[in-house]
Amino acid sequence: MKFPIAYRTVKDSGASSALPRMSAALSTAVVLAAIAAALLSSEPAIALRAFFIAPFLNTPSFLSMLELSAPLALCALGVIVTFRAGHYSLGGEGQAYAGSFAAAAAGYAGFIGTGTTATIAALVAGATAGAVVAALPAAGKRFAGADVLLTSILVSQGAIFVVDWAIGGPLRDQTGNLIAMPALDPGMLLPRLAPPSTLTLAPFVAVVFCLLAALYFDRTRSGAAHDLYGRNPRFAGLQGYDVQRLAWLPIIVAGLLHGLAGAFMVLGAKGTALRGMSGGIGWSAIGVALVAGSRPAAVPVAALLFAWLDSGARQAAVLSDLPPDAGLAIKALVILVVSARPAWSAFRTLKVRLSRRSHGGNRGGIQS
Repeated sequence: MKFPIAYRTVKDSGASSALPRMSAALSTAVVLAAIAAALLSSEPAIALRAFFIAPFLNTPSFLSMLELSAPLALCALGVIVTFRAGHYSLGGEGQAYAGSFAAAAAGYAGFIGTGTTATIAALVAGATAGAVVAALPAAGKRFAGADVLLTSILVSQGAIFVVDWAIGGPLRDQTGNLIAMPALDPGMLLPRLAPPSTLTLAPFVAVVFCLLAALYFDRTRSGAAHDLYGRNPRFAGLQGYDVQRLAWLPIIVAGLLHGLAGAFMVLGAKGTALRGMSGGIGWSAIGVALVAGSRPAAVPVAALLFAWLDSGARQAAVLSDLPPDAGLAIKALVILVVSARPAWSAFRTLKVRLSRRSHGGNRGGIQS
């Protein structure tokens, strides 16, 4: 379907170019990793080799890193769905964690059996749990106009506390030392495609979802309405779009994606739900979305970059004396660098608007 030129211009201006952002992110990560190795490690050469080469040194390491990027990509896609609709949801962490818990609980209950049907049921349970956590902020936005930025993080933190209590309390596996639920039956886990790596179908599913989202935003009328609502809800309503639906549905869809990501973590490498297993994935996903420039097609590559930072930092911590938290610091600085240009542009735009208002007020005073 082709749209009028003006219509396409409005729609396509929603997301920034991904290539400059990814180049900046990669360059920043390389420079910061080198600085961290030089300053924080007594064996900088070994730390650098572990950080940059070890994740790619053999096929199982690379495939496991690819698996690690899949849940991150799904969560980042959820972030893009909400951000491009103008909903700045920060509830991804709790949604993914709830998805992990629900997928493990579905297997723990034992009534879904094993095999493909049980795996699908666990994935559906995880996605549904993520949507349930997202439902309260969505309802608040739809019916009360509540700020999603605030309500999403409050509900997310509440969900995290509840899941922590359940995993560490009544559903904890008493036979092990980990604070975790009992291991799921191997028959319901996602099959390993290339043992001894942890690779499953998850990365391929994530890529398919990202490509479908790219087609939705770039080639459909609904995607154009989604973007337009994110820029100007009132104008989108004047154009005849269903703004009431767009006020809540993107938040629910993002919850589904986050919950599905959590389920993939349980049914993949983890094998059960561990306390704190989400590990900041909701916040990392925001960084992936920023690096991807809010372009769904660029998300898998950006997610792989962040997975490499995690894997490289872990390898460097094991093989040298580089602090384990170095990867977290590098990711945080990468996000700051990538978001600096849009933040500066927004600041300049705000400054121009305030200047115009001030000059308009002064002119009004002189004329009177």
